[in-house]
Amino acid sequence: MGDAMDLGRLAEDWARRGLSRRDLMRLLVAGASAPMVASLMASGQPAVASALQATPAPKGGQVSVLWKQPVTLNPLFSTSGSEQQVERLIFGALVKMSDKLQPTPDLAERVDVSPDAKTYTFHLHNKITFSDGTPLTSKDVAFTFERAIDKRTASIWRGRLLGIAGAQAYGDQKAATISGLATPDDQTVQVTLAAPDSAFLANLCNFSGLGILPAHVLQNVVPDQLQKHSFSLAPNVSAGAFKFNTFQTNQYLQADRNATYFGEPAPLDSLFMRILTVDVGLAQLQTGEIDLLSVPPSELERVQKLANVKVDSVPSPSMDFLALNLTRPYLQNKDLHKAMLHAIDREGILKQVFRGQGEVVNSPIFGPAWMGIPDGLETYPYDVDMAKKLLKQSGWDTSRKLQLMHLPGTKEKDAAIAIMQEELTQIGIKAEIFQVDVAELNRRYVETGDFDVFYNSGGVFRADPSISGSYFQTQTFTPNGGNASHYSNPQVDQLYAQGVATGDPAERKKAYTQIAKILNDELPWIFLWSPNSLYGYRDRLHGFAAPSYTDNKLWNAETWSVSK
Repeated sequence: MGDAMDLGRLAEDWARRGLSRRDLMRLLVAGASAPMVASLMASGQPAVASALQATPAPKGGQVSVLWKQPVTLNPLFSTSGSEQQVERLIFGALVKMSDKLQPTPDLAERVDVSPDAKTYTFHLHNKITFSDGTPLTSKDVAFTFERAIDKRTASIWRGRLLGIAGAQAYGDQKAATISGLATPDDQTVQVTLAAPDSAFLANLCNFSGLGILPAHVLQNVVPDQLQKHSFSLAPNVSAGAFKFNTFQTNQYLQADRNATYFGEPAPLDSLFMRILTVDVGLAQLQTGEIDLLSVPPSELERVQKLANVKVDSVPSPSMDFLALNLTRPYLQNKDLHKAMLHAIDREGILKQVFRGQGEVVNSPIFGPAWMGIPDGLETYPYDVDMAKKLLKQSGWDTSRKLQLMHLPGTKEKDAAIAIMQEELTQIGIKAEIFQVDVAELNRRYVETGDFDVFYNSGGVFRADPSISGSYFQTQTFTPNGGNASHYSNPQVDQLYAQGVATGDPAERKKAYTQIAKILNDELPWIFLWSPNSLYGYRDRLHGFAAPSYTDNKLWNAETWSVSK
């Protein structure tokens, strides 16, 4: 009777988080215990089995996916989900991000979370091996964390992992070990945080999950040489469901089924990530040469009419924004920021350019359901007169030119930045569009901070409000985090700490509402909109589950199959 009641409560909790009872039953039948499922949900983060399939999948075949040219294939250095999703599939992560923005088992069979949300114990699957036959153990996980935290590595993950006890001292070479990182045996990794963090798992799998590196291959590479190492574009030893085969710059990446993978072998023979323009990708979707791509809003109606093609549209966790470089004195006045926001007709751009597929946002905090959109935020409606008034108050030098850095190639973003340039010029800001390629963007935005304003997009903000801390906390300044604006506010830092220190949604909501109000007032970013995620895929592709985050298309690719 007791067991039945426990299962009933677990099923109710599972359902409250938007997951089906059928999936819970399948997970339990697959071998997971009720305590395992409960432990993965202990911090408010439900989990789904990493490879549940209702019926046996057809074996063989290749799937082609439209992709972007990568800067790196090393998980320590990827600043985009486009790269991370491929890396997660090749390397495997402790936990990965699901289509519903939930931490999900991957290399870790289960995760035990202490009641105070300070200790996370990861239990690895048995007999995980790298593609060269070497066992993957807890030592490889520790090595990956150590290199991510080491300041000399300059990893984007450093800021996210500094909450681990002793991480700061180790990363700054003031301690020989990380006191909060233990490996009691080959299958167990214990992470102890300096303070409670109920959102640690959500941040650990943002964007797609931190790929685990092979220590036996890289341990003798000094930290500051890891990014330049040949392994970063040819990761030929890994433990994921697929293994690296070939990467041809500006052409494609091929990853093949990994025969040494510990789990159920992937039905597909290979994944073929095609680096093409969107227009070419759309043409190849029609001919069948491409199986899956993100659909531009302007092409939605066209794709909906294609034969043998399915279309999905889901609200995304991402947003578009203008990131301001706050290290430049002339960009530090918040009246200037407000003038810029009032000058931009966000509703009009969203309606005309993005075909209404999305919503305007006024802070980086707009979900999940328990958080919602905070009350009391200024909405900054389109108002040219107000924009001109605020610009004058700011003392802006109207002879100065403002550079809008932009990565071209996306039809909607190309149109949006042209409109924003005109609207800023209209109020007296001489805005100039400065186009860069991926390598130059990474150098200026992440490595050197050599920019005025960058039109950026992405992120998984809706998954948990703490994720926005990766971009606004002082400890996450680039290149050791995502705070390229170098925004720093001690009150905001303190509130982010408070927000993860409890698992009580009501208390967390109070902290994040205050953060949202501060960011909504100071505007270190010009918040624009959250566009929907749109997908087009051939009906021969089975198992694709449209993720909220568009650059996480491969979140369950290890279960995909294709019709012959």
